[in-house]
Amino acid sequence: MSGIVPTGDKGLLHRGDKVEEFLSLMLEDEIVGIPLKKILTISKTLDIVKVPFTPDYMEGIINLRGEIIPIFSLKNLLGLIETKETSRIVTLDTNHGKAGVLVDTIIGVIRLEENQLEPNPMVGRYSAYVRNVAHIEEGLISILDIDKIFDTIVEH
Repeated sequence: MSGIVPTGDKGLLHRGDKVEEFLSLMLEDEIVGIPLKKILTISKTLDIVKVPFTPDYMEGIINLRGEIIPIFSLKNLLGLIETKETSRIVTLDTNHGKAGVLVDTIIGVIRLEENQLEPNPMVGRYSAYVRNVAHIEEGLISILDIDKIFDTIVEH
């Protein structure tokens, strides 16, 4: 039982089910999910100030309500070819502090029962950063391990 539901709608929950919530979004033609507990804000793309001598995956920084936030290209980090325009910045609470990632489109919040989350069967591309996968009405959703992604960034 899955579906994209309005935030606050408890219609899909059953008593006793262990349910996790994810923000589902599009990166190129792929559906990915980020655990909702990692999301701080979602905003339209703001003016990003480039920072010299940074890796390609770092787009720059923004001033979000008086706080300087580094912005990263999630597509570049995952090795996806960028053909579509990004439209949103998702600010995350990572294990290394606040950071923003650029995404194409926000689909919505999705609730998945724990038994729907399958181990990652993929190999290659960005499979090292996929925690689980699940089948939903819209297709296959890859649940990203945000902390692992940002651990890799800090190591470089």
